[in-house]
Amino acid sequence: MSLSAEEKFRFSLENFLKTVKGNLSQDTVAPPHILAAVSGGADSIFLLHMLHRFMPEYGYILSAITVNHLLRPEAESSGDAEFTENICAGLIPPVPCFRVDFDEGYVLSVAADRKKGIEEAARFLRYREFDRAADACGAGLIMTGHNKNDQLETVLMRFFQGGGASSLSGIAGRRGRYVRPLLNITRGEIIGWLNTSGLLWREDASNADTLYLRNRIRRQLVPLLDEILPGWQRGVLAASEKAGMDDAVCNSLITAEWSRQKDSVFCGASSFLSMPEALRLRFLQRGLSELGVPHRVPSGFLLRAARSPERFPPESDFLISGSKLKFYRQGNSFFLKTDIVQNSKSGYLVYITSAGNYTLPFGNITVSGEKDAFFFDACFGPFPLPLIIRSRMGGDNLRTAEGKKKKLKKLMNDWNIHDDDREIIPVIEYNGEILAVYGKPLGYPDWYIKN
Repeated sequence: MSLSAEEKFRFSLENFLKTVKGNLSQDTVAPPHILAAVSGGADSIFLLHMLHRFMPEYGYILSAITVNHLLRPEAESSGDAEFTENICAGLIPPVPCFRVDFDEGYVLSVAADRKKGIEEAARFLRYREFDRAADACGAGLIMTGHNKNDQLETVLMRFFQGGGASSLSGIAGRRGRYVRPLLNITRGEIIGWLNTSGLLWREDASNADTLYLRNRIRRQLVPLLDEILPGWQRGVLAASEKAGMDDAVCNSLITAEWSRQKDSVFCGASSFLSMPEALRLRFLQRGLSELGVPHRVPSGFLLRAARSPERFPPESDFLISGSKLKFYRQGNSFFLKTDIVQNSKSGYLVYITSAGNYTLPFGNITVSGEKDAFFFDACFGPFPLPLIIRSRMGGDNLRTAEGKKKKLKKLMNDWNIHDDDREIIPVIEYNGEILAVYGKPLGYPDWYIKN
């Protein structure tokens, strides 16, 4: 007998309460104190009301925090923060709310320093403020409103980005003092409960911007999967859970240690070579963390480093370089080192003379078609052949539809392209003229002018 919508949601709430209670029992603070991260959106407003509703039963103290990044128009961004403050103040009993307002342009400046993009910088700053507020009020747990849909979108996004078992395991239910008790509840269930209860929330207009990969997955891919592959969510979540189990086992088997030496880390060659490739890969990722590498490192570099060493004798001058890094052998040790100089010499150029699969620094591109109508990945074009796909060069200019010139650098600034991605984003050239910039493989828009 199938469950009604109401029964299903009651079951979801039971899972929520079980998660909250289980994490409270692990908290060492007495009485337990929870800090709820609230943006004003449906998920976090639901979380706030649920935590407030069950305060008397479980005996914890509840506080909230809201962060205004000021990345959207001030009326909208500050409005979200004010809305959250008012919701917290209107509860009986009221919930103390920390409000943090960043200065205009602050997140952008941090993004430029960290070289990981605006979203990453906003997340870094947001979680820093969560930790500060938790320390200030003595909260042992920080709870966020990530839900089941967020989990699915995250796993899909990381799969398409070539993630391994660690990333495919998705959003952790608990990591340190951070707890996400809504991972078993869908966005639809949350909105349904809020509507039924007559409760309001705020919509973030940037969630509709398909410039971001997550939004494209949410708005374009997920509806298509729902239509053509019913039940796909169960399969994805099951695979994610298994990936997490596998990753935990693999990480427990790593016995080697990195040692720090100025701008490098090193380990014993025998220890590294004794590990299977899967463990070497994870060990190399630990090395990146030890080095504090601030940029995204292509999986190709790590895979080459994991697979290649045993093919070289101990006395050989073994070296792999790329992505501002060097991995090399020196005597009885392997070294992983930052290599800033090589970045200025990076670049690539590939001639496209026929249909086929072509390997570029970020992955493969499929060229298909006939005569003068060839497409990249069956979606971008048409183009004539032969073409050149290359990295950017100094002085690159684009010809707009009006016949005017626009600097490629200006286009990349308009798209907020990460510094590292600027070196590999494909520029498509025909007869000495730039026809297109193919941003989609790296999560950016496309620019294209038809000759």
